[in-house]
Amino acid sequence: CSCKDCLIEAKSDYLRHSRARINAYRALASPSLIALSSRDPILTAFQLSWELRRLSRIEKEFAIEYRQLREQVQTFAVNLLDHIRTSQELRIILNCDPLWFTSNKNERESLNSKMTTPGDNMDRIKLAIEFKQNQFVAHPSVQQILGSVWYSGCDDFGRKGPIFQFFLVLWYSILFPIHSIALLLAPQSKLGIRASKPFVQFISHSASYLFFLCK
Repeated sequence: CSCKDCLIEAKSDYLRHSRARINAYRALASPSLIALSSRDPILTAFQLSWELRRLSRIEKEFAIEYRQLREQVQTFAVNLLDHIRTSQELRIILNCDPLWFTSNKNERESLNSKMTTPGDNMDRIKLAIEFKQNQFVAHPSVQQILGSVWYSGCDDFGRKGPIFQFFLVLWYSILFPIHSIALLLAPQSKLGIRASKPFVQFISHSASYLFFLCK
């Protein structure tokens, strides 16, 4: 950083200062230290990985060391996902709100219901994308729950044959005006709820765009 102590140490012995910084980050990147000292190990791993990415660009002479530490931290976050046993545990992790760790009992109860709801909030995945945690997002468990959210309302779409999939997409494409009206006028109706699903919305948007191009 640009504090007075760091500037003095950098001027007196730059190599020693850089080595001391690398050794400090080696300690901070230790999986044992993160697991024992952090209330939210995954968030800590994301933030530390982003900091190591920044340092690898600044300290070009030691870029390899910082990249190795970043890879170690990313692997730690991914390995935590391997210990998940149920879909509910995975939803709690992916919907986890950092405010839960500093909130009171009443606030935690409301956050608990939000974290266990099988919705499409997925704050942790959005955070992983923001911090460029590609390995975390690409984990099979994360991809499976993302697929379940994407195909909600059409759960058997992936198990059907290509002919059925084609006609289902065609049918939803034809119905996109009705779905749009239902979503605007009656969002809580059965048709409006179906129109709000991500997969149906994607087909409706694509169909409306193609209709616009054809005109």
